[in-house]
Amino acid sequence: MLLHVDDLAELIERVMREKDWTLSTLARRSGISTSTLHSWKSGDRATGSRGPSPALLRKFADGAGLTVAEVFEAAGRHVPAAMDDETERRFLHMLRALSDDDRKVVEATMQAMAERQRS
Repeated sequence: MLLHVDDLAELIERVMREKDWTLSTLARRSGISTSTLHSWKSGDRATGSRGPSPALLRKFADGAGLTVAEVFEAAGRHVPAAMDDETERRFLHMLRALSDDDRKVVEATMQAMAERQRS
């Protein structure tokens, strides 16, 4: 159970300590390179200009046995809202029904919204 974690580096340290894992073990279990985890652990979270990508944070959460919310919070990122399978299917169905031009508009809008969430 996560009580308080100030940042991603601290969370990585805690996982390694509690599970008695090396960084290599954590990398193997999460499918993230050791060098990437090392940079996060050393406080250099700049994998890209905005820090770790959501996809990598999700992989880390899965591999470390943590919730996505714990990891995103520790990384200082907006915690994504849960989406059930039915909602995701509905969104995908609507997206597929759009023309290519309209899909580009939706994508640009979603990117802008995601950027706003990160601010």
